[in-house]
Amino acid sequence: MSEFDNRKFFIIEKYKSEYSERYTIHSDKMFDLTTAMRKMLALDTLNEDRKQTSYYLQQVDLSIVETPLVLTDEVKEDKEQMDMPF
Repeated sequence: MSEFDNRKFFIIEKYKSEYSERYTIHSDKMFDLTTAMRKMLALDTLNEDRKQTSYYLQQVDLSIVETPLVLTDEVKEDKEQMDMPF
């Protein structure tokens, strides 16, 4: 399996109104490229209001979550701060 096959994509729905634009991730899921293209094509085919709603693919960058985060001294637990009621 190549690196190309491991890529995941979000389907981004763009809704444009008279005053603003809104972007949402369709169905809150990641898809492989083939599935994302099929779903996006189906959504675009069923879309009756193309002036207001459009769909785009956005590649998901998993490199952010694959490397562990290292705590610095600033964020390590401070016993004095933990005792405060707020």
